[in-house]
Amino acid sequence: MQSIRDVADRFNITYDTLRFYEKQGLLKNIQRNANGQREYSDHDVDELDKIVHLRQLGATIEEIKHLHTLLDSANKAADAYDEAIALLKRLKADTDDKIAQLQEQQVYLDHKVARFEHERAILTSVKKSVSTH
Repeated sequence: MQSIRDVADRFNITYDTLRFYEKQGLLKNIQRNANGQREYSDHDVDELDKIVHLRQLGATIEEIKHLHTLLDSANKAADAYDEAIALLKRLKADTDDKIAQLQEQQVYLDHKVARFEHERAILTSVKKSVSTH
Protein backbone atom coordinates (compact mmCIF):
# COMPACT_ATOMS: atom_id res chain seq x y z
CA MET A 1 0.00 0.00 0.00
CA GLN A 2 1.19 3.49 -0.82
CA SER A 3 0.34 6.77 0.84
CA ILE A 4 -1.27 9.70 -0.96
CA ARG A 5 2.08 11.51 -0.73
CA ASP A 6 3.95 8.63 -2.39
CA VAL A 7 1.40 8.34 -5.17
CA ALA A 8 1.20 12.09 -5.76
CA ASP A 9 4.99 12.32 -5.92
CA ARG A 10 5.28 9.32 -8.22
CA PHE A 11 2.87 10.81 -10.77
CA ASN A 12 3.75 14.45 -10.14
CA ILE A 13 0.16 15.38 -9.33
CA THR A 14 -1.47 17.06 -6.36
CA TYR A 15 -3.43 15.52 -3.53
CA ASP A 16 -6.41 17.49 -4.81
CA THR A 17 -6.08 15.82 -8.21
CA LEU A 18 -6.12 12.39 -6.58
CA ARG A 19 -9.19 13.32 -4.54
CA PHE A 20 -10.84 14.72 -7.68
CA TYR A 21 -10.26 11.49 -9.61
CA GLU A 22 -11.75 9.59 -6.70
CA LYS A 23 -14.76 11.93 -6.52
CA GLN A 24 -15.28 11.56 -10.28
CA GLY A 25 -15.35 7.77 -9.90
CA LEU A 26 -12.14 7.17 -11.82
CA LEU A 27 -10.44 5.72 -8.75
CA LYS A 28 -12.78 3.45 -6.85
CA ASN A 29 -12.74 1.92 -3.41
CA ILE A 30 -9.58 3.60 -2.19
CA GLN A 31 -8.79 2.02 1.17
CA ARG A 32 -8.09 4.04 4.27
CA ASN A 33 -5.85 3.18 7.16
CA ALA A 34 -6.81 3.34 10.85
CA ASN A 35 -6.16 7.11 10.81
CA GLY A 36 -8.49 7.63 7.84
CA GLN A 37 -5.66 8.35 5.40
CA ARG A 38 -5.91 7.04 1.87
CA GLU A 39 -3.80 4.03 0.97
CA TYR A 40 -3.35 3.05 -2.65
CA SER A 41 -2.99 -0.57 -3.70
CA ASP A 42 -0.95 -1.73 -6.69
CA HIS A 43 -4.23 -1.98 -8.62
CA ASP A 44 -5.10 1.63 -7.71
CA VAL A 45 -1.66 2.76 -8.87
CA ASP A 46 -2.08 0.88 -12.16
CA GLU A 47 -5.47 2.55 -12.69
CA LEU A 48 -3.99 5.94 -11.88
CA ASP A 49 -1.17 5.32 -14.35
CA LYS A 50 -3.79 4.83 -17.09
CA ILE A 51 -5.70 7.93 -16.01
CA VAL A 52 -2.60 10.13 -15.92
CA HIS A 53 -1.46 8.95 -19.35
CA LEU A 54 -4.89 9.47 -20.88
CA ARG A 55 -5.16 12.96 -19.35
CA GLN A 56 -1.69 13.88 -20.63
CA LEU A 57 -2.76 12.67 -24.06
CA GLY A 58 -5.75 15.02 -23.95
CA ALA A 59 -8.59 12.71 -22.93
CA THR A 60 -11.35 14.37 -20.95
CA ILE A 61 -12.62 13.03 -17.64
CA GLU A 62 -15.83 11.98 -19.40
CA GLU A 63 -13.88 10.11 -22.08
CA ILE A 64 -11.88 8.27 -19.44
CA LYS A 65 -15.07 7.38 -17.57
CA HIS A 66 -16.60 6.14 -20.79
CA LEU A 67 -13.52 4.07 -21.58
CA HIS A 68 -13.64 2.51 -18.12
CA THR A 69 -17.33 1.76 -18.53
CA LEU A 70 -16.73 0.17 -21.92
CA LEU A 71 -13.90 -2.07 -20.86
CA ASP A 72 -14.74 -2.78 -17.22
CA SER A 73 -18.13 -4.23 -17.92
CA ALA A 74 -18.64 -7.94 -17.44
CA ASN A 75 -20.36 -8.08 -20.81
CA LYS A 76 -17.59 -6.71 -22.99
CA ALA A 77 -18.60 -6.59 -26.62
CA ALA A 78 -16.80 -5.97 -29.87
CA ASP A 79 -18.58 -2.59 -30.07
CA ALA A 80 -16.99 -1.56 -26.78
CA TYR A 81 -13.54 -2.39 -28.07
CA ASP A 82 -14.29 -0.55 -31.32
CA GLU A 83 -15.21 2.59 -29.36
CA ALA A 84 -12.12 2.28 -27.17
CA ILE A 85 -9.88 1.77 -30.19
CA ALA A 86 -11.42 4.79 -31.93
CA LEU A 87 -10.76 6.98 -28.88
CA LEU A 88 -7.17 5.78 -28.57
CA LYS A 89 -6.57 6.30 -32.30
CA ARG A 90 -7.91 9.87 -32.03
CA LEU A 91 -5.57 10.53 -29.09
CA LYS A 92 -2.68 9.08 -31.09
CA ALA A 93 -3.50 11.29 -34.09
CA ASP A 94 -3.66 14.34 -31.80
CA THR A 95 -0.31 13.35 -30.30
CA ASP A 96 1.21 12.92 -33.77
CA ASP A 97 0.01 16.44 -34.63
CA LYS A 98 1.55 17.85 -31.45
CA ILE A 99 4.85 16.08 -32.19
CA ALA A 100 4.87 17.51 -35.73
CA GLN A 101 4.23 21.00 -34.34
CA LEU A 102 7.04 20.60 -31.81
CA GLN A 103 9.40 19.42 -34.53
CA GLU A 104 8.56 22.54 -36.57
CA GLN A 105 9.29 24.69 -33.52
CA GLN A 106 12.57 22.85 -33.00
CA VAL A 107 13.63 23.57 -36.59
CA TYR A 108 12.72 27.24 -36.07
CA LEU A 109 14.80 27.39 -32.88
CA ASP A 110 17.74 25.65 -34.53
CA HIS A 111 17.69 28.25 -37.32
CA LYS A 112 17.47 31.14 -34.84
CA VAL A 113 20.33 29.81 -32.73
CA ALA A 114 22.50 29.29 -35.81
CA ARG A 115 21.71 32.80 -37.07
CA PHE A 116 22.46 34.42 -33.71
CA GLU A 117 25.68 32.43 -33.32
CA HIS A 118 26.74 33.54 -36.81
CA GLU A 119 25.89 37.20 -36.08
CA ARG A 120 27.69 37.03 -32.74
CA ALA A 121 30.77 35.57 -34.43
CA ILE A 122 30.76 38.41 -36.96
CA LEU A 123 30.34 40.98 -34.18
CA THR A 124 33.21 39.44 -32.21
CA SER A 125 35.51 39.35 -35.24
CA VAL A 126 34.67 42.99 -36.12
CA LYS A 127 35.43 44.12 -32.57
CA LYS A 128 38.75 42.24 -32.61
CA SER A 129 39.77 43.80 -35.94
CA VAL A 130 38.82 47.31 -34.72
CA SER A 131 40.77 46.91 -31.47
CA THR A 132 43.93 45.80 -33.30
CA HIS A 133 44.03 48.94 -35.44
